[in-house]
Amino acid sequence: MNIVLQAGLESISTRIDGSLKLTYSTPELSAEKCGELFKYRRKEVLILMSTGKHITTEQTKAMNSAASDLKQLKGKSHSQRLREALYLLHDNERSMLHFKEYYAQRMQALIDSVLERLDNA
Repeated sequence: MNIVLQAGLESISTRIDGSLKLTYSTPELSAEKCGELFKYRRKEVLILMSTGKHITTEQTKAMNSAASDLKQLKGKSHSQRLREALYLLHDNERSMLHFKEYYAQRMQALIDSVLERLDNA
């Protein structure tokens, strides 16, 4: 899935985790283009920014390399998989705790276990 848009980078802000938030603005888009754009919502994408009219061979190689990295990242992160596994465990145990509390307790137990190993190493 690919889409090419003209856009202006309106702002850049830093986030607490060190990542950046980029805000773009496009010219008015057709309904079809808007619909196509909404297919990318909540998906990890690659962005190539260029002020030139042509994409160079070097830029194409960089995009292909980034696309390869993105394919390796597809699927769920380890933390997402752990959260889902804990949710299933919460269900299987028929815990009376709200999942948010259960999750916090189980994660703290895992963190304590790792820290204990570090202390004993």
